[in-house]
Amino acid sequence: MKENTQLNETASIKFGKIDDAYSKFSTSTNKVLDESAGEYIYESFKDLQNKSNKTLEIYLDESCSEEEKEECKNVIKRYFSNDYNDYKEENLKLTIVSLTLLIIGIVFVGLLVLLESLNVPYAITIIMEIIAWVFVWEFVDVFVFLRFTNRIKMRRIKKVLDAEIIFKENFIK
Repeated sequence: MKENTQLNETASIKFGKIDDAYSKFSTSTNKVLDESAGEYIYESFKDLQNKSNKTLEIYLDESCSEEEKEECKNVIKRYFSNDYNDYKEENLKLTIVSLTLLIIGIVFVGLLVLLESLNVPYAITIIMEIIAWVFVWEFVDVFVFLRFTNRIKMRRIKKVLDAEIIFKENFIK
């Protein structure tokens, strides 16, 4: 019988104090994750397996309250939720653009068939054929390649969003 064990994987980041996690432009009422910290966390999750249980360990040199920890967790989750939603919205836009390109390409193919049946000069039909294939290729490029790249980024962000966040205090190295 096959055992159903899940791998536990950990990414970690170190801050001197918890306020180092926030952008220097953050206010006490509107804290935002520091951009470089966000990029570091994102890259740390890059090589973690999709099927594993993920943990983000945050090492701090000094202690902080449970409220501060919870606020930091919320800031991290909000930062990555916003990124996830941005990519999701961009994928929707790319889908609409790509389907529009496909429709235009099909219209040009139809126009090409019509022009060939009307015995239009060969040069004009070749130009129409090139235009049709450019639109069809752009559809493939946008629909398959660009959306795929965004989906990979969304999967990585989802890893961060699903991760358990643990704080390790008084860590001086």
